[in-house]
Amino acid sequence: MPKIKRSTPDSLTLACIAALFAGATTLSAHAQAPSMTIYGTFDRAPSAEPRGSQLGKAATISKSSVSIYGTIDGGVRHVTNTSAAGESTLKMGSNGEYYNNRLGFKGTEDLGGGMNAHFHLEAGFNTGTGASDNTDGRLFSRISSVGIAGPFGSIDLGRQPSVACKAVYAYEPFQYRYVHIIPLAGAVAGNNDGKVSRPFGTVDGPRFSNAIQYLGKFNGFTASAEYSMGEVAGNSGAASAKAVGLGYTDGTFTIGGAYTRQKPNVGTNAAPDYREQDQVTFGGAYKIGDIRIAGGYLSTKTKTAITNQAQNIWLGARYDVTPLISVTSGYYRTTLETSRREIARRNFFIVGATYALSSRTSLYADIDQAVLHGVVSLRPGQQTRQIGTSVGISHMF
Repeated sequence: MPKIKRSTPDSLTLACIAALFAGATTLSAHAQAPSMTIYGTFDRAPSAEPRGSQLGKAATISKSSVSIYGTIDGGVRHVTNTSAAGESTLKMGSNGEYYNNRLGFKGTEDLGGGMNAHFHLEAGFNTGTGASDNTDGRLFSRISSVGIAGPFGSIDLGRQPSVACKAVYAYEPFQYRYVHIIPLAGAVAGNNDGKVSRPFGTVDGPRFSNAIQYLGKFNGFTASAEYSMGEVAGNSGAASAKAVGLGYTDGTFTIGGAYTRQKPNVGTNAAPDYREQDQVTFGGAYKIGDIRIAGGYLSTKTKTAITNQAQNIWLGARYDVTPLISVTSGYYRTTLETSRREIARRNFFIVGATYALSSRTSLYADIDQAVLHGVVSLRPGQQTRQIGTSVGISHMF
């Protein structure tokens, strides 16, 4: 094998890494499209439709393998009443309107005796410009982890989706599609790494950096736990997080939940103020034939001088009309409270449809309505009603 010259961190690009891994995959008997990931691992072939369950068994890979996978989504969205003057906005969802863009690398080495060592790297990117989807200089902003697995489960270290994020996926009607407008991906526990969250969540939230996470699957049950280190000198508890989760599925009925306690900085970098934040989520899903019904609850309380609480309640269903056409609808209600007084509310309803051109490529469209009350309304003292529509194409590879 030819020697690889050393390069400086500044010269490290996704293109270089893709070339290296592509060379590795040609040496592997498993150099084919891997199982797709959406904040978790699935045991099915890549598909543009959210049919699988994160609580399914992980794909088994013998010997050693390195795989490359990804998704690219291009869509256009129109929203009314995006300003106090009632103006509309037309935009392209460059990071993925329906399904977030990503380029990932997964590797597994068989250690024998049912054990394996593995790694997972995943980067996000902008369809329109080709740039990274973050401004923090992170190459693998979505996932960067390494671990070991066996009959006991899997232990992973690094940046990865939180226990709460994986729990909610099991009872989210859209299974983390349209994450820029559906609030749950931004509302679940995670660290924003110094960012200020918008009132109804951000897409920065569902991952923890510097985390150790355990995941085990036993006879339909899934148990999980994590600890994220804050790395604050002289205060090991500051900016840290710990969580536990439990779920069960029999293929028809699914139930699960998670509890997270973290201590984020609610102050500034210059004057940090680390306060306790507790989050509880639970929910369930039921699948009968071509219909899947799912709903859940998520509550986050931050203990500052005045206790703040954000609550999300949701219910929705998906109907696979034909093997090619799927329709999903959902209602999401988010409220913000300060000292038990509601200061903001968002009622959001969405209907989306997909048409599968193949197992990897789908056309999609949605229509949705958001009604904003309180401090998030664009008109003080009045509600703001926004109508949104999206159309586009999503491809997995």
